[in-house]
This record gives sequence, structure tokens and C-alpha cells, in this order.
Amino acid sequence: MKTRPEFSRGRLPQEKFIQQAACVCTLALVAMSLGCRGETARQLLKRYENPFAEKRRQFKNIAQMLPPPGSLKGATAANLSPKPVYDAKSKSYNTEIVMYDELLDPDVESHGNDRLDLRLSGDLMDGILWTGPKNPMSESVLDESAGDLEQTLKKALGFRYLVVLRPADFVAPVAVDESTYKPGMADIEGFIVDMQSNRVVGSFRFTAQSASKVEYSYKPDQSRESQLEGFAYSSLYTEARVKAGHLLEQTTGGQFVLDR
Repeated sequence: MKTRPEFSRGRLPQEKFIQQAACVCTLALVAMSLGCRGETARQLLKRYENPFAEKRRQFKNIAQMLPPPGSLKGATAANLSPKPVYDAKSKSYNTEIVMYDELLDPDVESHGNDRLDLRLSGDLMDGILWTGPKNPMSESVLDESAGDLEQTLKKALGFRYLVVLRPADFVAPVAVDESTYKPGMADIEGFIVDMQSNRVVGSFRFTAQSASKVEYSYKPDQSRESQLEGFAYSSLYTEARVKAGHLLEQTTGGQFVLDR
């Protein structure tokens, strides 16, 4: 009769122990790999399509309730609680800033200097774009792990205020030759909207102009006139951003730091 080998309690033969340990390590590595990867950005954005589609609809409704272009006179102060915050340096926000035409079409694009864009839209507009029909994200990014993207999306959906900047008049700078141009100008109406109540709670109006003279750089394959116009346009929206920030703080008592 064959006898069964004796082993101490809780111990396995060395060969079997090594095999099981290797199996456990393999499973652990697979689990870690899946855990690190988690949900992809594509999958996450798919889950958030409906709430951001609702924001698109809300934006269009806000556009329709604003007074006619050019009708705004002076400034109307807003007594708000909580106070609006848009701090690009500390990345602290409860407010989004958009151009009026982005309310009607968040996917609108600029072609040269054909439209005024102060380039202030942030996480809320990004979420609308990323979950929309013209998502600008590359395929490779969409297939990467979502990481902490969901936190950004949730916070953006909770923004309390929306600032709408609408050009009542806009004239883009136009180059005459390689060194001179006709200056541009913008007459801008600003509206502060409480997105919780869908009400305009404050407004202001101001004008901005491009610098009378700018220095510009260019590459051999670039048009000097186009570069001159681009730098002149940049000086216009830079002045507009400074004025908008001051007026927003005066009108709302909030915190607005528009540049990083």
C-alpha cells in the first residue's frame, strides 16, 4: 500500500506552491492593469451626452431671452450669492464665459479673424463640445483612460453663472501692407446669467480697440499681412479681456482673473 507523503499544516509542496504563487501574481497584474485603465474617455463622454445636451438647449434658450443687439445701455449691478468666481490662475470656477454665437452653435469655428472670440470658454463649453457631434478630441485620446475627467465634467455641470459676451459691432483689423493696417474695434455687451433660475441678473457694455501699432513675427512660409492682422487682432481681444474682467468684478462683486 502506498503511503501519502506528510506535509505540515498550511504548507504545500514547493513546486505546487510556486505554480499557485505565479498564478496569483498573474491575476493580480491583470487586475491592476484593468483597474489602472478603467473607463475610457469615450465611454465616459457617452454617459454624459444627455446632461450636456441639456446644457446646449439651455444655452439656446438663454440666447433667445437676451435683449436685441445694441439695445443695452450702461451697466446693471448684480447682487449675487454666492459671488461669481472665474480665476484662471488658481483654476477656481463657478462661472463660464462664452461668446454669444457659441450659445447658438457651440461648435462654431473662427476662420481667420472673421468673428470676435475672447477665448475665455472653459470646462463647461469643453464638456458640451466633447459630448457633441463634432467632438474635437483625437481618437487616440478618446481611447485612453478617462482618469479624473469625470470630476471635471461634474463640476462644470454645476456651474452657477454664465457670462455672455455679445459684439454689438465688430470691425477686424485689416492689413494695408506688410507694416500698416486699419485698426479694429469691438462694441461689446456683457450679460451675467444665473443658470439656476435662467435669469439675466446683471449687464454691462464697453468698447475695445486694437493697438495703433504692433510688432509681429512670421515664418518664411507665412503671409506677413496675415501675421500683422493676427497680432493686431490679438491686441484687440487682449484689451477687451482686461476691460471685461474689471467690469465683471464691478458689476457682480465677484472674482475674475481671466489670464493665467
